[in-house]
Amino acid sequence: MMYAHKLAKPLCLTLAFAFSHPVAALSADLSCNGLLETGQTMICSGFEPNWALELSCDGGMSASFLDAFSGDGIQTTSGSISFMTENPWQLETSHPVTGSIAYTPGGCTDESDAVRDFTFTPTGAPGLPGPFFPFCCRIR
Repeated sequence: MMYAHKLAKPLCLTLAFAFSHPVAALSADLSCNGLLETGQTMICSGFEPNWALELSCDGGMSASFLDAFSGDGIQTTSGSISFMTENPWQLETSHPVTGSIAYTPGGCTDESDAVRDFTFTPTGAPGLPGPFFPFCCRIR
């Protein structure tokens, strides 16, 4: 029993850290900038006007800008992405879309009332003057 007691405190501290820092605890599995696993896609959709940023992890991170506000249906433009920081992930794409993605567990509710764990706060998007408001990101 004495042995179990000696392990209890370090184990509790380790578990407390893992649950209070879930992105850090999972980062070993996340190969694209500590944000996505290989094969995953993150979609951050904005409304009024309708547009989205889609990030894909396939050995490296890529970004697509989805334009649904210019009147010609949905136009998808592929591009590159670079990150200045991680967690929060400050980003800039070649489109150019700028802003940051923050891990906000259960802290973002989208237009369909679905609760999401990531929030995108854009600071710039092509063809949009702003002001910009935060919106949710989902992983698929």
